[in-house]
Amino acid sequence: MSKDFSVTTEYVLDKTFFAECYDQTSQPITFPKAYLKGILFFLFGLALLKLELLPNGYIGWFFIALSIIEAFSIYFKRTWWLWRQSISSLSGSKVVFNVDANGVSYKSLKNTKNSRTIAWSDIDQVEQSDLGLIFHIGKQRQYVSKSCLNEEEIAFILEQHEQSKVE
Repeated sequence: MSKDFSVTTEYVLDKTFFAECYDQTSQPITFPKAYLKGILFFLFGLALLKLELLPNGYIGWFFIALSIIEAFSIYFKRTWWLWRQSISSLSGSKVVFNVDANGVSYKSLKNTKNSRTIAWSDIDQVEQSDLGLIFHIGKQRQYVSKSCLNEEEIAFILEQHEQSKVE
């Protein structure tokens, strides 16, 4: 493909997109590791209550309550994330996604201050999932759904990333 090939598409930041984004980019939760902090809070609170290290048991009960909140935050992580995104100021807005030889850029039509350009050299990896493309930039991940791209555009993105790693 030529260097002057450019892809510009739009998509809406709605609940469907947010759910797809979360499902494709989230790390799987492993039982003992994810709940370790909550278990430690619970055991610490229980130790404070049983050993009567403090004159009153309020701090022990505080740590037990904190462990319960921690467990709920892990269990309802997806729901909580989707709810936060759906009440954000950009929810329901259109985003213009552009890909060219220089990199990828996102621009919100609702808030012009929310635009970001990412050079190909800054993208560590382009991972292809069942429903989209995940751009790995350090510890961050940016998601683009395949529903707004065709096969030729996806091939161009993958080719541009490969060329940036060779250079």
